[in-house]
Amino acid sequence: MPVLPNPRHEAFAQAIVKCLASDKPNGKNTQKAAYLAAGYSASTDHSAEVAASRLLRNVEPVVARIRELQEQALARLEPKLDISRETIGKRLRKASTMAEEDRNPAAMATCELGLAKVFHSISDAEPQRIDYNSAQSMHDIGKKLLQSIGFASPDDVSIQRAIELNDTFIDGLQAIYKDAQALTVDQG
Repeated sequence: MPVLPNPRHEAFAQAIVKCLASDKPNGKNTQKAAYLAAGYSASTDHSAEVAASRLLRNVEPVVARIRELQEQALARLEPKLDISRETIGKRLRKASTMAEEDRNPAAMATCELGLAKVFHSISDAEPQRIDYNSAQSMHDIGKKLLQSIGFASPDDVSIQRAIELNDTFIDGLQAIYKDAQALTVDQG
């Protein structure tokens, strides 16, 4: 809805919204005050209150304009979408911590990969082939695991986390193997 054609109606609607938004109940935040602020005059305070009330009850465009102005004010108060690296990083870190508490290695890996992508410019491009046969230690394996997903120069903390995640993965594979062995023994 555009600005009301009657300037006093528009000023009244604006003043009402301003009064409603105020958190200071000081007598200046009333429909009477809005009526007087809009440039209307009244012989008594009571007549100003009656006239303001009449405007609110009988002039539909004024009420519609007040609603529109309130919606606009609320829209300005709504939080903006924050997709900064910092916000995304904080949320991924929180998700990773939750996954770790739930002992969910797949979710942890997903979160860590997301963090790596956000902060180390890792893309979803085809990862380069890594030769694990040349690894001399678990540190080398952790480093190669991270490099296999595009983390070109992993730091020691990231490498240690990759080793721990790999250990969890290996434990899961061994559990599958043990379960399969138990089934073979039971059937024999």
